[in-house]
Amino acid sequence: MLQIPKALLCDEFRTIIRTDIDYSKLKHKGSIRKQRKIADAMTQLLVNTCDKFQHHKDYPIWNVVKLSRQYQKELVPNDFQPFQQALTDNDFVINHDYQMPTKNTVGKTKSVIIPIHKVQSAIDYLAQQNIESVKLNDEVMIDWKNPQFFGVNPIPSRVRINTLSLKTFSNSVRDVSKHLHNKWNLHLRLSVAQDCDGWMTQDYKTSDFGRLVGTGLSSLQTMPKVLLKEVLAGCYEIDVNASALCLLPTIYNKALQKHSTFPCIERYCKNRTIIREAVSLSLRCELKTVKQAFTAIAFGMKKNVKKYKDVDDNWKTPTLTETFGSEKLANEFVEHNEVKGLWLEVNEIFTGLANVTKETLPELKPAQRVAYLYQTNEAMMLKVMMKFIGKSLVITKHDSVITSSPLSIKGLRLLEHRIYNQLGFRISLSQGVL
Repeated sequence: MLQIPKALLCDEFRTIIRTDIDYSKLKHKGSIRKQRKIADAMTQLLVNTCDKFQHHKDYPIWNVVKLSRQYQKELVPNDFQPFQQALTDNDFVINHDYQMPTKNTVGKTKSVIIPIHKVQSAIDYLAQQNIESVKLNDEVMIDWKNPQFFGVNPIPSRVRINTLSLKTFSNSVRDVSKHLHNKWNLHLRLSVAQDCDGWMTQDYKTSDFGRLVGTGLSSLQTMPKVLLKEVLAGCYEIDVNASALCLLPTIYNKALQKHSTFPCIERYCKNRTIIREAVSLSLRCELKTVKQAFTAIAFGMKKNVKKYKDVDDNWKTPTLTETFGSEKLANEFVEHNEVKGLWLEVNEIFTGLANVTKETLPELKPAQRVAYLYQTNEAMMLKVMMKFIGKSLVITKHDSVITSSPLSIKGLRLLEHRIYNQLGFRISLSQGVL
């Protein structure tokens, strides 16, 4: 396990990590030692969130760690109850589900969810200590004395970090609402929360295309993500990766009663991160721009990159050119090998779906007909997710849900299989903490 920093092994921090006990009221030396030991064990669990070997294998979440029997035996050999009670009293959530190892299985240890506010308290405490004690320097230095080796390759024994820029960055990230739009959103929504003692009513309506849409200023679904991460800190988002590109081929085959395959789309869905990075490096543009362009392809973006005149004789910049900021870069994206095949397959799907729905959806334009099919199917998938999640659901988005507790890796795979068995969609899910 990673060692606890000395700065956290003091009664001042122990009173922060443990709010269920007042150390000043403890008189017996044995009781003081016992309670300190429990507090330090809780701190160790916080530190373990930075140790990948202490992450629980069933939960792909950084703040879920192992709570092994061996660890507890070392702490309180004769009685686990006081430690587990202290964890519960301080908002740590223990999953008591475990399996003893057998000849055929390695077993499964208990897990514990570390409360985000405890991690934040530790960060704030250490930040204050660092402000008071860390000397600020503005350069990185490497010490090659007594190097370590990886095979025959030396590794510097010490690195001096740029503490000045680190402090500047630390101060900058404290401001959640850097941009005017976010500040406006923040104060508007805070006024709603303040009027209702922090409670924000969640009203929804069903759109004409079947989506569940949040309405009103108090809607968390429509809140900017940078703020949502703050107000729902500690919750979890379960997201369908590359949702549109995963769903559209199946929707196409069902609507046209075909069994077509789309190898470029399948390849992108499986390797989207690698492909995006490759295109980004090739075009020498930001990764987020490439990601935005690929997402737009899935929703029917046009290939044209040259400016054109609209019906009012005004010059318009195509979406793709606007995304990349230049016609040259947009054209290079269109002609990239990782893009051409994918775009052809998406166009085939859009054309087929638009044609097959001419009679059933005559009041809609071609692109709207495809959007209708996609969003109604997306809504069916969301319903399957909501049923599976149950009462841990916090809010829905269009192709994701936010929950109060995480799914295990097994749970994520089960949900993927359930969506496939009920709807025929081969999707992959990812999960992250807000």
